[in-house]
Amino acid sequence: MFKLVLSDMDNTLIPIGRSHVSARTLVAIQALRAAGIEFGPCTGRGPVELAPFFLHDADYFQTGVLFNGQMVYVDGELVSESLCAPGDLRRLQEAALAHPGTCLFYYPQETDETNPAYCVGAAPEEAAAYGRRYRFTPHVVDEAPEVPYISVTVATRGGAGVVDAVRDAVRDEGLALELVETFPGWCDVLPRGVNKASGIRVLARELGVSPDEVVFFGDAENDLEAIAEVENSVAVANAMPAAARAARWHVGACADDGVAVAMVDIALAAQRGERPAFMREAGRADAGRAVASERQGGGVTQ
Repeated sequence: MFKLVLSDMDNTLIPIGRSHVSARTLVAIQALRAAGIEFGPCTGRGPVELAPFFLHDADYFQTGVLFNGQMVYVDGELVSESLCAPGDLRRLQEAALAHPGTCLFYYPQETDETNPAYCVGAAPEEAAAYGRRYRFTPHVVDEAPEVPYISVTVATRGGAGVVDAVRDAVRDEGLALELVETFPGWCDVLPRGVNKASGIRVLARELGVSPDEVVFFGDAENDLEAIAEVENSVAVANAMPAAARAARWHVGACADDGVAVAMVDIALAAQRGERPAFMREAGRADAGRAVASERQGGGVTQ
């Protein structure tokens, strides 16, 4: 019997650019809870960003793994928080800005409904474009203020080579940081050892849930540790190839409400005392990988 369902947000539960999850998704979450199964987001986003996605109803995200594991909430209470060391962030900035077309966004721990972020290294129009796409309010500065930051992103137009170069600099300088590419050229910066999997472990411990009682839905590089952590990992059909290969089960595409359909399946199966249909169909895993690969077409989405 499953007790906890966790889902990534962008291009897993909701297509990038859409203002809120579908009505079908909200109904599916309600069906899970009616069956005695908790739901929570497992995402790189924070509470301020999640609010409009769930029509400002905090009940849908009061429990979950946020900021890629840097924050874990249970019933609206913050039970775990991990921040990057300021000195490491300064050295990361030096390494990143050595590459043209690269900038950093710093999201302060103290925030508000505008989801502010300090931008270093980009022109105002470029920062504004990033803000519109990823739903935050950029403030271009020469140096980020010396305040605690709950999340930092490295953005580059330089391609995979720049991402690899910055990662190499992080390793060579011994920084206690990790870069995870959630979109092409958009890398979340995390404290070393902190990720969605570590957040799931904290959440499962707080809820008294074992790994085999958790279902996780994902699609991208920052989901790989969570996919490895959870026995019943699920990739949507539009997942990045690495996530599609790693996941045990596969469902429909994000744009087709694949996760919502699967969550209703999980809820109905729980009431009947059986496994969900998408986990029982022979050959579904291999078929899912083929579909994901075909739809991906060599591109990358999150």
